[in-house]
Amino acid sequence: MSRLSLLMGWRLLRREFRAGELTVLALALLVAVAAMSSVAFFSDRINQGLTRQASQLLAADLVVNANKAAPQAWRQQAQARGLQLADTATFPSMVLAHDQAALSMLKAVSDSYPLRGEVQLRTASGVKSGRLHPAAGEMWVDSRLLLKLGLRLGDSVRLGNSTLRLSGEVLREPDGALDLYNFVPRVLLNQADLAATGLVQSGSRVRYRLMLAGDAANVAAYRQWLTPQLDARTRLEDVEEARPEVKSALERARRFLGLTALLSVMLAAAAVALAVRRYLARHWQSVAVMRALGQSANEVATVWGSLFLWLALAAGVLGTLAGYGVQALLLQLAGQWLGDGLPPPAWTAWLGGPLSALILLAGFALPPLLALRRIPALAVLRADMPTAGSSLLAPGLAMLALLGLAAWQMGNVGVALWLLLGLSGFLLAVALLAWGVVMLLRRVPLSGAVGWRHGAANLARRPWLAVIQIVALSVSLMALLTLTVVRGDLIGAWQKSLPDDAPDSFVINLQAEQRVSMAALFRNVGREAPATAPMTRARLIAVNNRAVKVSDYEDERAQRLVEREFNLSWRETPPPGNRFSEGNWWAAGSKRPAFSVEQGLAQTLGIRLGDVLMFDIAGTRWQAPVTSLRKVAWDSFQPNFFVIAPQGWMGGETASYIASYRAPDAGFNNRLVAALPNVTVIDISVIVHEVKAVIERLALAVEAMFGLALAAGVLVLWAALAATRDERLFDVALLRALGASRQQVRAVVLAELAWLGMLTGLLAGLGAMAVGSLVAVKLFNLPWVLNLWLPLLGAASGGVIVALAGWPLLRKVLTTPPTEVLRHANAP
Repeated sequence: MSRLSLLMGWRLLRREFRAGELTVLALALLVAVAAMSSVAFFSDRINQGLTRQASQLLAADLVVNANKAAPQAWRQQAQARGLQLADTATFPSMVLAHDQAALSMLKAVSDSYPLRGEVQLRTASGVKSGRLHPAAGEMWVDSRLLLKLGLRLGDSVRLGNSTLRLSGEVLREPDGALDLYNFVPRVLLNQADLAATGLVQSGSRVRYRLMLAGDAANVAAYRQWLTPQLDARTRLEDVEEARPEVKSALERARRFLGLTALLSVMLAAAAVALAVRRYLARHWQSVAVMRALGQSANEVATVWGSLFLWLALAAGVLGTLAGYGVQALLLQLAGQWLGDGLPPPAWTAWLGGPLSALILLAGFALPPLLALRRIPALAVLRADMPTAGSSLLAPGLAMLALLGLAAWQMGNVGVALWLLLGLSGFLLAVALLAWGVVMLLRRVPLSGAVGWRHGAANLARRPWLAVIQIVALSVSLMALLTLTVVRGDLIGAWQKSLPDDAPDSFVINLQAEQRVSMAALFRNVGREAPATAPMTRARLIAVNNRAVKVSDYEDERAQRLVEREFNLSWRETPPPGNRFSEGNWWAAGSKRPAFSVEQGLAQTLGIRLGDVLMFDIAGTRWQAPVTSLRKVAWDSFQPNFFVIAPQGWMGGETASYIASYRAPDAGFNNRLVAALPNVTVIDISVIVHEVKAVIERLALAVEAMFGLALAAGVLVLWAALAATRDERLFDVALLRALGASRQQVRAVVLAELAWLGMLTGLLAGLGAMAVGSLVAVKLFNLPWVLNLWLPLLGAASGGVIVALAGWPLLRKVLTTPPTEVLRHANAP
């Protein structure tokens, strides 16, 4: 594109703006970019904020967990990348005080601990919160050790060769919820005091954690640098790997944010497509004049193309600024729910607005521009626009533009392509149904009120325009209805995963004969005993008669799984909350050899349906085929197992039992341990509380995103209706010129909008019913549910929304003389 073409395009843009010809297109593009940008800014900031909040459960952004201290080179590399560092060393040891001893989990922390989150501490001067750590010569303990040893603040406590002063009671530590041994009383001391205790000797079972925090890009780069240097006993942890509940919740929230961004792209595309069509339909005669004055087809295309380029850049910049203002206002209003101090948006979010405007106009304006090149000079003598002919170029480029935007917004090309294929099917189905309905309106005689009759006739009189409007508006309404469905299903799933009565305790190592005693303890407090599940330790030794070796796997997680023993169980019925991805559960009472395997484990180890697995259980080998793969709800806080066998087939194996429950009162777990001393009770109330806090914040973020998407959708819907204003203005003016009263005109306009809205809403509801169900299953792993009320809701809401959105655009014409409207409006 030459400098002269750019200059002519700029002059043409200024002239068109002064004449008001670009108002609708510029408004549609501006609203579209503002809607997409506001969603992009908001989702980016919320995503960063939620990830940072979830990282508080880890007290860092990334942790290097190993059986030895991290090498100095690793620390130097982290510091060179601008990361903050902290260290902890955790191990079990005896604590002595008042001539008593108790097993505790000791954690020595550096002065920079914690990097994320806060420690809540009760001291002699009151409760404190913040980035706190024990001073040298002091120690902190939790309430369990205080009760067990009868300790008070200020007492002296013996740790190995050292005596430390008890200066605080730990009420909350950020990463305490993620520690495997958080059911053991906990002790925090300063790292400077660890050597003097003499507790760490050669062969001691100490877990060293190098904690890192900083900019997300720097953390990711450091992780990529470090990963190839890790051995089998060193692993990297983030909060999603440490807590499957948090991982599941964060993953669903991010996908909802991505889905919202994708649907905002669809909303924007509908508005821009209609606006581009309106603008070029009004200016084809200008192109014919330019051709008659001697300009070539290429010169015409470059001039108009440069106009759209300048328009895209201007709308992109202004729309991006407007989008940032919208999300900033929303965050200001919702600060009390979403919290303060959200990270600023990434620089890529700022590029999205101008880039979106360019891609949208390239996808939807380039095909009509190419059609303008074929307009001959003689067309200046015609009264109607020459047909451009049918071509797959326009929808192809439009879908390509959508694919690029969706992939960029969602960060996943595969998911974006899958969704866009579904959208293409929806568009085709809606276009065919809309065409059929419009043709039916042309052939079926209508009766009833004048407004309803003429409103339907107006739709039928311009079938192609009606189909275009219905398709564009149905995409908008379908997007909004889909968000409504997914948002409700998602929040409902979170609420079900962590109800108020969610288990907060696990009992393990329960023997078969002790189940009766445990049931009696529950009956004494008026509660039903929880269900128990057998559990035994088993090592996978062969797949399809081929020995399993660590060297066979490159994936770090697969290597750890092969090295460790599995918790294997058996039962007659499928576990509650498990869903089958492949195969079927065995028949009731079956004792045939079979294994049901968790789908994630199967994918990691390359296990397929029908493979024969061999496990070693206390020296006995058990072999059976895989008859089903299960999706396990790891965020349910219920006992779950990687591998399950039929009840009775392995019945001869000794096993302990596991159960989860919600403690009836604060002292129940202590009474249970006192009655059954060999069992271990794991109190996960801290984990439940922290995970519930994260999920509540995620739900609020989803609600806020939903509200923003609705607001953006209404704005885009209004811009889309504005793009078809000319045809309705002419109809209204013609009716008034023929003597129709204002009341009759008002009835006809509102009836046409209501017909359009109800038909569009009905089709959108059908689409949302299908798409919402598919999205729930494919993106969010939720059960398949058909919301049969959506078509009715879509028809009702469509009629109301379209009428309310379209009426202000046409209200002015009721007070304008018909001659003035007919003078300036182009007849269709």
